Amino acid sequence: MSEKHHQLQKELHKVLLNAAKSANSIGYNPHIFNQMLANEGGYSVAKKLIHRTSTRFEKLWELNRLDLSTEAVILQEKFRPLFTKEELEIAKARLSEFGYEVEDICYDLPSLKPSGREREFNYYPEDLKGRVIYEHLLNNQTHRWLDVNILGRPETNHGRDAANILYYLGMKSDYRGVFQGKVFHEVIEILQRKGTEYDEIVRLLNVYSESEKLFEIVKSDIEAQQVEEGNRIEGTKKAYLVNKYERDPKNRKKAIEIQGLNCYACGFNFEDVYGERGTDFIEIHHIKPLSKLEEAVKINPKTDLVPLCANCHRMVHRRKDNVLNIEELKKLIIREKE
Repeated sequence: MSEKHHQLQKELHKVLLNAAKSANSIGYNPHIFNQMLANEGGYSVAKKLIHRTSTRFEKLWELNRLDLSTEAVILQEKFRPLFTKEELEIAKARLSEFGYEVEDICYDLPSLKPSGREREFNYYPEDLKGRVIYEHLLNNQTHRWLDVNILGRPETNHGRDAANILYYLGMKSDYRGVFQGKVFHEVIEILQRKGTEYDEIVRLLNVYSESEKLFEIVKSDIEAQQVEEGNRIEGTKKAYLVNKYERDPKNRKKAIEIQGLNCYACGFNFEDVYGERGTDFIEIHHIKPLSKLEEAVKINPKTDLVPLCANCHRMVHRRKDNVLNIEELKKLIIREKE
């Protein structure tokens, strides 16, 4: 027996003892159950009681407290690894028969069959791989759709890149839409219950989820900024480029992921000062003066954008004819502190 299972059995015993005490506090003394726990231990008692409806179970049903039953306890997420699928289904069926509903316990999934082909898997960033997994499992999207709409591949690629990402993780065609209709946290819980072979899939799904949250926050920040400015867009080429590139949510999100949320000039952090309202917020500054941006260029979030607090960003741009670079701004801050 592994140390983890041994500790789980000890914890199960304690929880069953506490359930018995709670039953006693509402007027039912399960003395026989307590004797069994003392003589045999919680794990052995639970294994035995799964296969029959006990007097204790019926009494708890009469008291409308089936949450204190052995069946309800063993169906708790943390104790499920101690029991077989058949045992868990018996416990669930008994509770359901008496009107006590529990969530799905066992979710049958096809076997994972990793391909070993890692070229496409290693080529793409983790948030995109996570999104490929998400759209395929939850939204029933085809390999070709994933290639075109997520990975930016041409239709002539026939979905090969997305397929190879999924195949590398072991998810063949029978995984498409397997979680359709379920929400994200349910999928994560199911995969985690399936064991360590799903760890990488769970990790990538969580990377995508966090990336998507940050993307939505960034979009919201940009929209708020546009509202504050009256949603005014000047009819010039430069204004178009500013809105299209500096304020592109993808570029801003990537800059935050690479460089963080502390002001590059003064170190200010919005969450440290404003708490939850300041979470994941920072303004992003375009290093190259926008007055020189004459045509559309591909922005590199690592070298072309830097995070600045609102004060520092204002100071950089305060004089249109004398836009400061970051080093000049830092020198001003240091000089004023001396």
